[in-house]
Amino acid sequence: MTNREFYQKTFSQVHSSSTIRWEDFEQKRKPPKRRVRRLWLLAAAVALLAVLSAGAVAANLLGIRDLLLPQAQSAPLPGESGTPAPCQTGQKALLSLSGYIDSPESQALAEWNDFLTCYDPDGSIANIVGNHMDQRLSKYTCYSVYTQEMADKLEDIAARYGLTLHTWNHVVEDQDEWISLLGDFLGDNTAYSGQVYEDGTFHYDGYLNTSGYGELNYQFRRSVKGTLNDVYLNVGNLFSYTEWHYHTAEGQEVTLDLGPDKGLVLADLGDSFLLINVLSGTEQGVTRQDLEELADSFDLSLLTPARPPDPSLWEIVPQETAPQKAGQSGLTLPAPCKTVLLEDGAFYDTDGKNHTTLSQFLQDNAPQGAQLAVDTFTVIDLDQNGTAEVILCLRLDTGAYHGWEVLRQGGDGGIYGYTLEEQELLDLKTDGSYSYSYDTSQGFGFMFFADQDAAGRSSYDWGTAPLGSVDTTTDETGTQRTDYYLDYQPVTRTEYESAFSIQWNKDDASWYPFTLEELNRFLPE
Repeated sequence: MTNREFYQKTFSQVHSSSTIRWEDFEQKRKPPKRRVRRLWLLAAAVALLAVLSAGAVAANLLGIRDLLLPQAQSAPLPGESGTPAPCQTGQKALLSLSGYIDSPESQALAEWNDFLTCYDPDGSIANIVGNHMDQRLSKYTCYSVYTQEMADKLEDIAARYGLTLHTWNHVVEDQDEWISLLGDFLGDNTAYSGQVYEDGTFHYDGYLNTSGYGELNYQFRRSVKGTLNDVYLNVGNLFSYTEWHYHTAEGQEVTLDLGPDKGLVLADLGDSFLLINVLSGTEQGVTRQDLEELADSFDLSLLTPARPPDPSLWEIVPQETAPQKAGQSGLTLPAPCKTVLLEDGAFYDTDGKNHTTLSQFLQDNAPQGAQLAVDTFTVIDLDQNGTAEVILCLRLDTGAYHGWEVLRQGGDGGIYGYTLEEQELLDLKTDGSYSYSYDTSQGFGFMFFADQDAAGRSSYDWGTAPLGSVDTTTDETGTQRTDYYLDYQPVTRTEYESAFSIQWNKDDASWYPFTLEELNRFLPE
């Protein structure tokens, strides 16, 4: 399969037709090495907010402050005096996407965000965790959880506010699938890809061709009440927006906000909260009529009552009840791997350029004064050639992870070993794709192996064929430049991040204890 075929297979559903200034965005990130990038978390952390006249804001007549998270309510806004709350120095006020300030959803989100702000501020815990995800935490994949302490806190907050937690989500690829799930609430709108959750919460990117402005791009989110949602908006300058209440053509009351380069449509649907984030404003020619036309274009009556999607449509089983598979995608390792893994047989170390055994390799590659062992393993077809590789996760006796060893069968039938540093193989997926991170380059893609160089000599090299990449360069003046690519073609940062969110939401590879019983599941009889 060519790189272009890989790209088409993975990202055919990704589309963006607007150019968005990245300086208006601020991503809500997981600490280093986990690199959680979700489509809506990226799109939702937009530095905007809508609003009113100075007098209306000061008097709180139109309720805009009632959308702020509790800690944002008390924190000084731009131009106000005061001391920010602990662990929130430099933060702006935050707008909940789950409801108003007195709702349990907003209060729980505020407490969870306070915890995340103060937890592991230097990323040292995340560095220890690295890419090794504790399987006990797999039920929290919809949240930024990478330790048991975080999981316990999340469970505690949800319980105290009487909320449930998201258990799974599914990528919806096109307009027809949205209509099949929710009915034709879109009208004349065009919907691209997005995600739907088990309770009916969903988000997507889309646009409407308005009679005045033309193609009006936006991001649409419905948050079903009763669940802890971890998305929010940063509040910009309250005084640069105009707000008004509006009844749509079908009689739904909404709140509309229009600013210089952003707009908002807000609606409380009773059992859910709706926010539409419009990606253009008055400086681009968007008018009140355009925003009202957008609000009128939806049949919001079809979105309430909110109905959970049927998980059987995608054969989704909640993480906590999912049965253990007999093997990773039914893969079986080549027969010579049995000798290497179970009998300490010889393989060719491509770094050391010598034949060795696994026990000798671990001894030779351990730092001075330390011991190196195989912690866990997985079996994946990394290069999509139909033959599986085994990836060994290496750990020092100090508890620190120490990279990976990939064992594969070469064209001559022998077993070859490739040593990778930790950042070279991150977030491995069941389809063999993964992420990587270097000082000036990061991305995601598939691995390839080359048994010969261009001259036909034996080389046994490996590399990553990137589906997407981010490269940072520095010119002679010291100015840095960052470029984004998909399928080797330059794209905007927004397009890259949207594609990466699809990559992130693929199924993660399962890792197994390095034991005889587990190994035998992947070895031929």
